[in-house]
Amino acid sequence: MAENFRDNEDRSRFELDVGGAIAFITYRKSPGAITLVHTEVPPELGGQGVGSKLGRGALDAVRAEGWKLSVECDFVRSFMTKHPEYNDLLAPGAQEKKIATTYRAGCFCGAVELEVTGKPAFAGYCHCRDCQAWSAAPINAFSLWPSASVRITKGEAEIATFHKTENSYRKYCKICGGHLMTDHPRMRLIDVYANLLQGFVHEPTLHANYGSKMVSVKDGLPKYRDLPAELGGSGEVLPD
Repeated sequence: MAENFRDNEDRSRFELDVGGAIAFITYRKSPGAITLVHTEVPPELGGQGVGSKLGRGALDAVRAEGWKLSVECDFVRSFMTKHPEYNDLLAPGAQEKKIATTYRAGCFCGAVELEVTGKPAFAGYCHCRDCQAWSAAPINAFSLWPSASVRITKGEAEIATFHKTENSYRKYCKICGGHLMTDHPRMRLIDVYANLLQGFVHEPTLHANYGSKMVSVKDGLPKYRDLPAELGGSGEVLPD
């Protein structure tokens, strides 16, 4: 099966195209530096060494460009542990791996509890009509976590799911109706509602679906008409 590695700057990610299936590592760039944020490998590519090829391609690209590297992605950290020849790419101080922080959340009555570990891949505010109706509020504070970072610790049998579309599977407690999270299978990310996470400091970086806003927010953050390109949207930014 043919493979094609590329830096897709429009979506802020390195990609490995394997016969039309795309594995990717998202990143943030700043002058002379890059941070590798999150890795996704489609299930159909599992067990083929695609993640390792993608990681090597990304790190080789970082070396070729001379960027100073920071790593938030656990997969890339693990890969670099096995391949220390890339450690010289790390920016000063980035060699020290921080202990991943765990945050806990629960439903309104306490029958369901869950925890998330590490850092969200994206955090911000959503203004879509579905979130407005689901939350009975004009804005939803979201934190999107890799699926592997989310774990149910209590009451899994009490979780119910509703999906209006295939994009979002909304989960809530059967007993109290308390909202818990929304699984976004096409993004391979789970939105654990930021206000439920104990001790979590919400650090928003964007507004999503601002084209359907009910209230205007003047905070200087980018306002996407729908979603950023790296989340499958148009990437169109609206005035603040």
